[in-house]
Amino acid sequence: RLGWEHCLRQQVVVACQRSVAQAEESAVSFRLSRGTETMITTGLLTEKRILVVAVLAVAVVCCAVFLVHYLASGESDEDNFVLSAPDVTMPLPPSPSILGKFRSAAVVSNGEPCAVIGKEVLEKGGSAVDAAIATLLCDGVCCLHNMGLGGGFLMTVYDKAGGKVETLNAREAAPAAATFDMFDGKPTLSTIGGLSIAVPGELRGYQTAWEKYGKLPWAELFRPTIRLCEEGVPINEHLARNLREKEKDIRKSVTLSNLLLYDDGELPKLGDKIKMPLLAKTLKIVSESPRMADELYEGRLTKSLVDDIRSAGGIITAKDLADYRAKWRPPVQAQLSGNLTLYSVPPPGSGLLLTFMLQLLDGFVTEAPSEVEVTQRITEAFKHAYGRRTDIADPDFYNISQVMADLTSPEYIAMIRAKISDISTSDDPKFYGGHYDTLEDHGTANIVVLAPNGDAVAVTSTVNLLFGSQFVSPSTGILLNDEMDDFSAPSITNYFGLPPSPANYIVPGKRPLSSMCPSLIVDANGDVRLAVGSAGGTKITTSTALVTVLNLWYDKNIKEAIDHARYHHQLMPMTFAYEYGLVKNVVDGMKRIGHKVTRMPIAWRSCVTAIARNGSTITSNSDFRRPGRSAGF
Repeated sequence: RLGWEHCLRQQVVVACQRSVAQAEESAVSFRLSRGTETMITTGLLTEKRILVVAVLAVAVVCCAVFLVHYLASGESDEDNFVLSAPDVTMPLPPSPSILGKFRSAAVVSNGEPCAVIGKEVLEKGGSAVDAAIATLLCDGVCCLHNMGLGGGFLMTVYDKAGGKVETLNAREAAPAAATFDMFDGKPTLSTIGGLSIAVPGELRGYQTAWEKYGKLPWAELFRPTIRLCEEGVPINEHLARNLREKEKDIRKSVTLSNLLLYDDGELPKLGDKIKMPLLAKTLKIVSESPRMADELYEGRLTKSLVDDIRSAGGIITAKDLADYRAKWRPPVQAQLSGNLTLYSVPPPGSGLLLTFMLQLLDGFVTEAPSEVEVTQRITEAFKHAYGRRTDIADPDFYNISQVMADLTSPEYIAMIRAKISDISTSDDPKFYGGHYDTLEDHGTANIVVLAPNGDAVAVTSTVNLLFGSQFVSPSTGILLNDEMDDFSAPSITNYFGLPPSPANYIVPGKRPLSSMCPSLIVDANGDVRLAVGSAGGTKITTSTALVTVLNLWYDKNIKEAIDHARYHHQLMPMTFAYEYGLVKNVVDGMKRIGHKVTRMPIAWRSCVTAIARNGSTITSNSDFRRPGRSAGF
């Protein structure tokens, strides 16, 4: 079977090209013969047979492309093939994802119906922020394993008329009773159950964004998702796969079982629908009340939510919820070639790392003599960025002025560029500035919006690990995060002997470090050139950087840039991880340079969503790795 699958991948392009060429040749011959009214002699194809051949050729192309990416998507033999098949000698054919093409506006989501909801908001005259909120509400139920009202987000907003970009930090915060050593000797409590829950920021963040940029009535943004919850949320491919993978955990959790399992105990399958009446009721209360999100944070829903969390062993209080605020902050930004300006989220997000990597690579990566050297330069940029990642933290609680100054300094960037070799690499984290362990983060979903007036939003939201804390509030239907696991624990030293970073220790009210970096790139005319972000834990930043490099500097359209086989290096572990589909020549070249290489399993993959604009043409794409949708007009 593995041999057949590999053969399919290696030969499908040639086979499809031949089929199409033969069909075209036959069709041309037939048209010529019709034009001269010559007879179709014995042995030649009749018109009907020609049409059949043409249709079959198209079917071969479609089926082959689908099979290649279906098999690579984890639905057949999962990681067995992806991890064991020989490296390809030529790039894979295009994925079945659709390149959206629009003239005025676009929305890209992770949930199948959600981009359409966002598009309809724009068609009604809603703002980019209105569309983003409506789309996020939908994604929060269609992708409930990754994000939702029990989590938090980071958002980048562009106001074209005002020529202004700002970011909103609605990341979860440590409760007032939290302590830096609260998980010492009990690490599982940071990932499962009430103690793992940080104060959620999602809903208050929606209200904060809407109060500044909203145009449509607040309640109107909620109606499509309320209807989905009442009529049934469709189970998409990604959710179905994660339900299977986490089935044991789901069955161990009474609250998750009540939400996700049928009455007979069966797990929902692809194409099924699950109803969420409790969450629908909560959404109605929040949407119809003049107090809006305050109903959850300091209103009629607060006591029951707090009681639910504390019954599960949590320490969140009513005061924690009442005190929570989403924070507007200026973006980090960088000038790129072509009179482009990159804007992204400041710490505790990873926009600072993204701007550093892209400034480092701008004009440097395109000078590389071959694809191996291109990959090497990008990988070394990843390593240097992740070497400084552990110096980044919530600036309200930790002084990050030095790392901010370094990673935005042209002199520092030039110094790092001079350290990068095309023929060698280092296995010493300290060579890259790494003096603390690199913390993993997880999950997330990313959406992007471009409105007809030129405004744009990129936002990444998360509940952290799959299904967050694995605890659903029985009174509100909200699945809660396990964001406390994103903080560093002081008692663990890694394989390299490096301790965890004190910059990311738990402090009451603090927001943990995140790889999220929803970003916007604006040209000299004030038009959004690229709106981009990613889901996928620590691979978010590198995936966003790679797609941006390919789209801006290698003339790949946004689908081609997202389809491209990805690679990742986060310094610790000291491994170059790559997707099946990266060509053998590059993999072998990275080995020769000295990298330890490993193939990425399916569960490691990131998911990019993006909108690109070139002149009057808007293109968009939802990553085939986690099928979502683009919509626009």
